[in-house]
Amino acid sequence: MRYRLPLELELTILELAAPPLAIDSLHDRVAFFINISLVHRSLTAWAQERLRDQFLYTYHRRSDEHERLKARFAAGFGRDRLVRRLYLDLSDLPAHIVSRTRPGTDSVSTAVNGHVCNAISLASVPGGAGGGGTRIQKQGCESIAYYVQNDAAHHDHWELCAMITSYSQALDTLWLKLPPMRLDISALPRECGRGRVNRSLFDSLRLTSRMATAPRVLYIDNGAFDGYLWGWFRLLPLSSETVLFLRDIDLTTEQASGRYNTRHIILHDCWATEASLSTVLDRFPQLETVVFFEPEIDDLASVLNALPTPIRRVHILEHNFKISVNQSDPPRVLPHLESFLYTSLSSWVRASRMPADDEPDADALADVQQAIESIIAAPRCTFKYVQSTESPEEALASALATFKL
Repeated sequence: MRYRLPLELELTILELAAPPLAIDSLHDRVAFFINISLVHRSLTAWAQERLRDQFLYTYHRRSDEHERLKARFAAGFGRDRLVRRLYLDLSDLPAHIVSRTRPGTDSVSTAVNGHVCNAISLASVPGGAGGGGTRIQKQGCESIAYYVQNDAAHHDHWELCAMITSYSQALDTLWLKLPPMRLDISALPRECGRGRVNRSLFDSLRLTSRMATAPRVLYIDNGAFDGYLWGWFRLLPLSSETVLFLRDIDLTTEQASGRYNTRHIILHDCWATEASLSTVLDRFPQLETVVFFEPEIDDLASVLNALPTPIRRVHILEHNFKISVNQSDPPRVLPHLESFLYTSLSSWVRASRMPADDEPDADALADVQQAIESIIAAPRCTFKYVQSTESPEEALASALATFKL
């Protein structure tokens, strides 16, 4: 018999070796634990328990998609186990649904992104299924979200089905890849410590309003849809405790009416074609922590001047420094700012896992320091300017770990 370490030590090593709970590593993490569960029976129960730490779902256009998702939920979750970490890739949801009634009949055919689904009879659609495009889409497309047409408040949009929202009343983390149309996920709990509970499927769970809380981490990824403006913050389950990650999104404030009490935001490769990131920050007057990772900003000065008064921590990670200072403008006074960290990212050569040679010198960081500290006046703040020796992804992970995000 081959020598083995004590089981507890083996499990600790495997835990440390597992891919992290990050959006780009989730599928690798699941594959890792599946493989571990097959190695030896002494590891199976432990690995299967880790597999239930997250639920990954990618929408595919299949006729039985709803039933597939229902079976997966039923197999792993129920009265004693709610979904705590949910990954939804809804990027393949159709952007256009067109319904046509055949003359002289009640038969309706539905075209989804130009692909015609089988015709159905309106008489066969359950009365409680909704109206118009929602009813037709429910049977004709078998989606896990409902397509709502001509809605006065949101216009055409998608809404998550009741099954997903019912299983998601105790979410800690939600990773979401957006469809090419606005998505309403406001049926998920919005306020910490209280919230609306969708009981249509889970009355037996006896969920109370105290259990239904907004996700601690909400990660929104725009996926591969270039040119799609997004700013529907009011359709998100945000609370003051939610850490909001936004990645690869062209932000706009046209749809972002009102103000939001979210206190922690990470902007990852975000920009604002039709506005500016400063106008986006204006929507979050209680902001305490903001991280800019590779921001596409024409003028960093305008963003720094838009930081709200309660801000406590700012971290900027970027390759190229763009800032213009108007010496006649008084500095922005931020009395609560405690930490300002500027990290100049390495031009990382992935193949060799080594930084490139064309790195900025100390004089460049000195120029950054002079510019930033002429814009911001913060008597309690510690300013730091560093050159990263890590890859950009590792530098971002280190920054979030520092802030315990």
